[in-house]
Amino acid sequence: MWLKIMPTYDSLISRLQEKLQDEKHLTCHKIIRQLIHLFEQLKTREIPIEALGEPIDRLDKFLEIETLRFGQLRTLKGNIHSVLKKKFEILPPHFYRGQWMTLGMVIFGIPLGTALGNIAFMGVGIPIGLAIGVAKDKKAQEEGKMLTDI
Repeated sequence: MWLKIMPTYDSLISRLQEKLQDEKHLTCHKIIRQLIHLFEQLKTREIPIEALGEPIDRLDKFLEIETLRFGQLRTLKGNIHSVLKKKFEILPPHFYRGQWMTLGMVIFGIPLGTALGNIAFMGVGIPIGLAIGVAKDKKAQEEGKMLTDI
């Protein structure tokens, strides 16, 4: 039985930086920069890379492929964020803002639009949800539970 050696944050960062130099697609370029920034933050927070498990194994294998695909990179980044949220209660940047914009429309906008008989009021819920989300993001940031954006 083979013992799988996990890569380090430094080795992943350097391999991602090499891919960044060769990458021609702007969308892949952006997500690679985001992954580099994410790993630098996790290294600073001293979160063991082994705790991230399977998404790191997949990223490690994926980096051996010659060409990178945006969809796969985005999925891997999302999987890493999911593990961080479940195991460490660390949220990606603007987590609540995105969540509450939708909830604001559903909770406030649709009922208000229906009650007033004009569906145009549905959009009123978006800024309400946005305000709630930004406040929750700020609180999570102050508690150290949110990663920073690039």
